[in-house]
Amino acid sequence: MEILLNMQIPSQTSGFEPEFQADGKIVYLAETRRSSGAEQIKHSRHFVVAIKGRQWKIRTTNLNEDKVVNGIKYDEAGCDGTKLLELKQFHENNPKISNVKNITTAHGRIRYGSTLAVFDTDFTYTLWLAYCSSDRFLSSENNRLAAPLFIMSNSLGGDVPPVLLLPAKWKFNNSHFVSEIAWYSEGKELDVLENGTSRLQTLRPPFDSGFLRASFETTDWVQFSGMLVPGGFALKVFFPNWTTGKLDVSYTIDAKVQAINPLRNFSFLPELTKKTRITDTRYRFCSPCSGHPTYAGLAWMTEEEVEAKNKSLGIKYEKQTAQN
Repeated sequence: MEILLNMQIPSQTSGFEPEFQADGKIVYLAETRRSSGAEQIKHSRHFVVAIKGRQWKIRTTNLNEDKVVNGIKYDEAGCDGTKLLELKQFHENNPKISNVKNITTAHGRIRYGSTLAVFDTDFTYTLWLAYCSSDRFLSSENNRLAAPLFIMSNSLGGDVPPVLLLPAKWKFNNSHFVSEIAWYSEGKELDVLENGTSRLQTLRPPFDSGFLRASFETTDWVQFSGMLVPGGFALKVFFPNWTTGKLDVSYTIDAKVQAINPLRNFSFLPELTKKTRITDTRYRFCSPCSGHPTYAGLAWMTEEEVEAKNKSLGIKYEKQTAQN
């Protein structure tokens, strides 16, 4: 399977400022093979994507329709074009934590950048590709893009784990939003070790020469306020089958928009409805440089507030740069 794409981006995207809210359902589907036979894994979430120019916010809420048990109520990420704020809200009635005193059931992280990482089954990266990636493609200095692979769990208590950047090709057609993307393996996979470091490992033949690793396609378009907006899209991730020497589908993510509405009362900041433990990776402690400022509260602290707090406590720190 191969997708031939061009890099041309229509003039419509230049200086264009989309503004709307899209609501819908997104579904992860995979099949695992056990000694007892094949088993299907399904995970469904409701999503809301709000966009105002370069600012955006994405929320995916667990619908509890499937057998997936991860204790997460919803995930949310917001961006103002220069920094990302991420929020993970756990179920308070989760039996694993309901009897624990003074536990924080909401975790957040602030970091520089505008591109989401690719972890967990929160699906925010797939939604970011569909609605929020235009700036990334317009400003791209190369053709490498983070592969949509669930490499490891993404804890919000520290730095973003490494991602696998692969050669990618994409197409926009006559829309502000991406129409197709294809990621191509270079015959190497990212192996993340227990200590958090990573290394590239060369695959065995015949897959050491590369193959189609993943594909994204906008399958439906909706007219809204004079523009074409994605109404449905699908992501497929492939893996090598060493027995047949061919590619099998590892998992798919399908999304269908249920409504597109005008934007009202927009803020790119994820809403903190309860005491939230937030890690600010825009700073790293010195002597030696390790760890990041962490605080718990009901509001996201500004850079000035974080720096003033560190100064009052006599904490030395270094300001970090964008991680993506």
